[in-house]
Amino acid sequence: MKHSKEFDELSKNSRESAIAFGWNYISSYHFLISMLKSDNLPNKIFKNRNWNFERLSKSLVKEKDESVRGNYYLTKELETSIKNAKFYSWIYGATEIKPEHLIFAMLADRKSDAGKYLNSIGMDYSEFKSEYQNIKEIKVNKLLESIGKINLAVQFGIPKFINKLIKNVA
Repeated sequence: MKHSKEFDELSKNSRESAIAFGWNYISSYHFLISMLKSDNLPNKIFKNRNWNFERLSKSLVKEKDESVRGNYYLTKELETSIKNAKFYSWIYGATEIKPEHLIFAMLADRKSDAGKYLNSIGMDYSEFKSEYQNIKEIKVNKLLESIGKINLAVQFGIPKFINKLIKNVA
C-alpha cells in the first residue's frame, strides 16, 4: 500500500517545518504542525473540535543549527507511527495511507510524544474517530480496530506484526 499524494506532501512540509524551527530531525510534532498548514481531513477535525496547537508551535522553536542542514532523519517514534498508519488504513478500508491514519496511529500510542500531546489537548482515539465518521463514510474492520485501539498492543508492535502477516499472505 502506498502513501497518498497528500501524505507525501505532508512529509515534505514536515521537513520544512523542522528546518524552520531549527531542528536537525523530523518528529511527530513536525507532522502535526504541517497538518495544520494544509487542507486535510485531520485539520478539519482539529478545527471542528477546537483542538489548539499553539503551545506545541511555541515549544518547537529552537536556535537554528546550519551545520546539519540536509541531514534530517525521522525519529523512531515517527517511523513507528508511519508504519502503523498502514494498519489504520486497513482498519478503515482505505486504499492509500492518508494523514488521518497517521493521527490514528499517534492517538493509539498514548506513550509516544505525539500521543501524549494529543491527549493533553483533549483528543482521544474515539473522539477523533467519531469526528472522522461525521466527515467521511467509512467501513470499519472491527477485529483490526479492537486490536488497534489497545495501547499495549500498539506498543508491543502487534499492528506491525499483523502488517507482516498480511504481506506474507498476499
